[in-house]
Amino acid sequence: MNRTLLSLLPMAAIWCGVATADEAAAPRAKPPAEWPRDVREVFFDDAREQLVGSRPNYGEVAAAAKQANSAAPLAGSETADASQGFAWSKLVTADVIESEIKRQLTPLQPLVATPATFKGGGYRECRNRFTWLATLFAVAGDYDDSVRWKDSATALAQLYGRAGANCKVGTDQSFRESELRVQDLADLIRGGRPTVDDAQPDVGWDRIADRSPLMRRMEACLAEGISPNASDGRALSANAEDLAHEAQLMALMAEVIMQPGFDYYDDESYRGHSTQLRDAAVALTQAIELENFAAAREAIGNMEKACSNCHDEWR
Repeated sequence: MNRTLLSLLPMAAIWCGVATADEAAAPRAKPPAEWPRDVREVFFDDAREQLVGSRPNYGEVAAAAKQANSAAPLAGSETADASQGFAWSKLVTADVIESEIKRQLTPLQPLVATPATFKGGGYRECRNRFTWLATLFAVAGDYDDSVRWKDSATALAQLYGRAGANCKVGTDQSFRESELRVQDLADLIRGGRPTVDDAQPDVGWDRIADRSPLMRRMEACLAEGISPNASDGRALSANAEDLAHEAQLMALMAEVIMQPGFDYYDDESYRGHSTQLRDAAVALTQAIELENFAAAREAIGNMEKACSNCHDEWR
């Protein structure tokens, strides 16, 4: 019996080999000498010619993500040095803060051109932009490196914070105050020094910035300033400067809304969403510097996910 089985094994092996050879030799249709036009219009002759930038280095992507996760410890966390304050320079450069402050003047000026314009709805946008200016000045006043207007930034933050709060309604009083604040900003940008009262001590974020205007700025940052400008590798390269600007501001805002004084700042879930958003914004900045489209899209996806999850839970 064993001899019979042994004698059959070589035959089985030969049979399997023949079957494999037959399958390999199965006839196939020859490719056409020329593809139809409708096919040529769908496919590139050489897809590699359409690629933009260098080939992604996924080792750099992983390194950037790892660096972003450790880039900025939370203010007040065990890893942060409370005696030195938060290292804002890890999130945003001094140039971005200065340029963003300057950018607010042009859209503000027509809002206070006449009382009718202001009361007809301009006061709402003044509220948004004054609140945003107050936020930027507050960060500048606490910046861990040199930045323009740092010596008066804290006082300016309180000044524009009050103006933003008063613009919840369009009245003669809020119009006059808004006129003065817009003029102060123009003087400041030209190199002047507006008359500002000394900063009051221990003024919390709840008296500097309302969260609602900040949330509107964050939504515009992602939907208008980031996502459309990184739709593909070519767009990423063309819009790199503006993208980096918006990414740094998003990181700044995500950190700001975790500061004491904001609602839910100490809630673990809320901080988790904000931290994810901040770290993804930092990762986007790094991906732009590396011209790494794959890493940039991953970072933007993480930002969108953080915003969506937070809205689902807290709205």
